[in-house]
Amino acid sequence: AIRATPFGYFHVFISGVAAARIFMLTATRDADTGGKISLDTKRVVLAEQNAPVGLRFGCCVGYLTYALLVLCATPWIKTHYYFFHNGGMLPVMLLVLIGAAIGRDPITVWVFRSKPMLVLGRISYAQYLMQHVLQGWMKRTFGWEDNHMVKVLFIPALLLFSYCCQRWVEKPYTQYQRWRVEKGIKGCDDRYIAGLENMGAKVSAQVRRH
Repeated sequence: AIRATPFGYFHVFISGVAAARIFMLTATRDADTGGKISLDTKRVVLAEQNAPVGLRFGCCVGYLTYALLVLCATPWIKTHYYFFHNGGMLPVMLLVLIGAAIGRDPITVWVFRSKPMLVLGRISYAQYLMQHVLQGWMKRTFGWEDNHMVKVLFIPALLLFSYCCQRWVEKPYTQYQRWRVEKGIKGCDDRYIAGLENMGAKVSAQVRRH
């Protein structure tokens, strides 16, 4: 983003849209008619048996392609580093993503759905948010450059800290938010949004009168 500005990553956004579209068209069906989804579709069901074999086993194909690139094309990757870094690996990543979403791939069934991976998935957002916070605290408290033990312990400490944040901060707050929705309790943000909607409706009504 620094080199090319955010517009330099526009192709990444388009790739995400394309991946979602490919998944919907190849691996889902209309729940009511059993046919392909359309503008009139109201409910969608997963139909993994209809997806192409390459997508059903997208994780295996994607990781195998990645391994072949690393083992056989490392010099070429080094020469064209920015190509691979800024989008050249997108086809491989999309294969893994769609293969995992369909859910028939052996890697998805036996690895991604295992308990350790499910726990890592739950704490991944807390880990993303807290990694620099924890690293900064460890640097200031114990040092970093000359303290090899701190570097070794950083990953286990990050996983434990992320788990604690998810278990005792994120999860209770999520449950509290769901409870508010079920009870119909509105906070300041809800009242503010409702006020803006009412104001917009009044303005629209006045414009129509004139």
